[in-house]
Amino acid sequence: MSTLRLYLSIFLLSWAPIISGRPASPSNADLSRTLPNILDLTNASLSVTTIPREFHIERSFHAPVPYLPEACLFNIIAGLRVTISGDFNTNMPVAAFRTMRFVQPIIQTSSPAVTEIPRKYVVWGLFLTGYYLHRFNAYQLSFFSLWVNEHEVGGIGVGGRGIPSRVTAPPPAAAAPAPSSNTLEIDYAYFGEQRIGKGAVFMTIINALMEIAPPPAESSITETWINFLQGENCVFVVVPSPAGRTAATPFTYLHLAELLTRAADYYEQTGRFGQLEMNVSVDGLKIAQAAFSRKEGLGGLDSNGTSVA
Repeated sequence: MSTLRLYLSIFLLSWAPIISGRPASPSNADLSRTLPNILDLTNASLSVTTIPREFHIERSFHAPVPYLPEACLFNIIAGLRVTISGDFNTNMPVAAFRTMRFVQPIIQTSSPAVTEIPRKYVVWGLFLTGYYLHRFNAYQLSFFSLWVNEHEVGGIGVGGRGIPSRVTAPPPAAAAPAPSSNTLEIDYAYFGEQRIGKGAVFMTIINALMEIAPPPAESSITETWINFLQGENCVFVVVPSPAGRTAATPFTYLHLAELLTRAADYYEQTGRFGQLEMNVSVDGLKIAQAAFSRKEGLGGLDSNGTSVA
């Protein structure tokens, strides 16, 4: 057993009583307002982003145009990756996100009467949209209004054509690619026979990307970083190596964002959503080790078709 897997095993045993809970069931119209706090358990490094209680989403439109679950979540991951590449406290242009792997659905943002939207609203909105689609198996043409208190501040569309024009801004331009560290090398290795599942893996990645949105991309990570979403049976952990903790060769949030999105691509490419270990290097120098692991007894979603197989 590797050092990382041993650490992860100890963590799961010691935290089992804490992470065995699951969120309350929200209504199908308003997710975040009715949940007490679906993100009150996040990561061990305390770089915690809590969605403010005054921010919530409402599904204001939907139609029976189905999409593949993995396509929706994968394209939301792509949208988050681009969105978090900028300053968390700035505005960004409305944009459309899709990938070469899944050209549909387009994930698009909108803003009332203007062509820009606060970046943090997009981050929170993309997470809550993904969570809603996953929690209610609602992978179809939809539009989610973003609200702060009683003020509509933007929207997230799932699917381009077919969304009423009254709820969208002028057609957004395709977003620019997210920045890359260029030299990041990742070695992947599955371990164990336990299966995690697409939904749990992708929602953990979506949650992790949201959590790392506020810090500057070039900030270094010097402590073990653990992330999981309450109610899912997946835990993600990354441990910077001694070299990755130094100023000369730091393991940064930019590296972590790229690691998460490339892990999503690797999972989708292999089609095997099991436990995965990753060794991260730059120019041949190992700067971190990471893993996705299944947490037995964490619960997960109801076995009524709401989770992605």
